[in-house]
Amino acid sequence: MDSGRRGRDLRIGDPEREQAMRLLGEHFSAGRLELAEYDERCRSAAAARFGSELDELFEDLPEPRPSRELSPAARRGAPPAGRIAIAVGAAAVLVALVLVARQFGLILLIPTLVIFWFAWRRG
Repeated sequence: MDSGRRGRDLRIGDPEREQAMRLLGEHFSAGRLELAEYDERCRSAAAARFGSELDELFEDLPEPRPSRELSPAARRGAPPAGRIAIAVGAAAVLVALVLVARQFGLILLIPTLVIFWFAWRRG
């Protein structure tokens, strides 16, 4: 690794890469990038490991540009609203099964958990 070139450049994660690709899409929609150039820059953004690599992709473009300041939720990878709704729905169904059907509800507990687990994973 070329530590002299990187200096204090920090590694980036998926939220930063996704933000850069979204912004490149905005520039493509505005006609500032051709399809081939947009595709090339998105590939570079997806492969980027450092913030400076993303900055290079926007040097010749006006705003919007990626910001280094992401919200705390984006930094820790907050679950999308769909996953939260699935979790709440799963809890409600499980409580209803146990309260209403007692023994039969317990029998349905495992298939219900499996269904919600797959739904959560697809999120």
